Amino acid sequence: MTTRLRVSDLALARVAAHRARAVPGVVMLVGDMTQTLLGLAADWLPREPVPPELRSHGVVATVHGREAEVRVTVAIRFGTGCAALAEQVQAEVAQEIAATTGLVARVRVTIAEVILPE
Repeated sequence: MTTRLRVSDLALARVAAHRARAVPGVVMLVGDMTQTLLGLAADWLPREPVPPELRSHGVVATVHGREAEVRVTVAIRFGTGCAALAEQVQAEVAQEIAATTGLVARVRVTIAEVILPE
C-alpha cells in the first residue's frame, strides 16, 4: 500500500512561520502588501480567530511536488548580524519543513525592517 501526502501551501507557511518566529533575533514576521491587504479585507468577514502561533503572515509558501519554495520576511533587532540571521532562519525553517512534512525547501529570507532601540 502506498500513501500519498499532500501538504497545502497554508500548512507549509504555518510551519515555516512558527519556526522563523522562534529564531533568536527575529522580532516579528512582516507581511508583504498583498498579505496586508488580504488581512484587512478578512477583518470584515466573520471567522474563527487564528491563534498567534498558527499565523503565517510574513511567509509565502508554495509546494511543487516534493519540493517547496518559501519566502520569509522578518524584522530584526538593531545590532543583529543580517547575514548570519538570514542564514540561521533559512537553515532552521528548511530543517523544520523537512522534519514535519518531508519536503525539501528552498527558503529565501528578506529583512524588511530593523527595530531600533528606544
